[in-house]
Amino acid sequence: MADKKSNPAPSKAAAVKPGAKAVALPGKATKAAVKDEPSKGLGYWVEQGVQFLREVKTELKKVTWPPRKQTVASTGVVLGLVAIISLFLGLVDYVLTHFVRFLIS
Repeated sequence: MADKKSNPAPSKAAAVKPGAKAVALPGKATKAAVKDEPSKGLGYWVEQGVQFLREVKTELKKVTWPPRKQTVASTGVVLGLVAIISLFLGLVDYVLTHFVRFLIS
């Protein structure tokens, strides 16, 4: 009988062909990737911020903006509902506060 220890399964490293590029696993940085990564100084962050703002500007040009009349109407509906819900919650709070004070005294 053959012993399992005498013929171990090939490791993942042994499965890679000579001369083939190594593939980095997610979350694992290779030495080459670390060397190629730009230094993250102030200039890098400023450049990234400017690039982000350019992309935001480009995306905002693609937005279909509602007409002013619809925007004002929607804002009025939202403010009205906020006022109604605030009054309702204030009333419930007032009633429950007095009810709890009645139970305590």
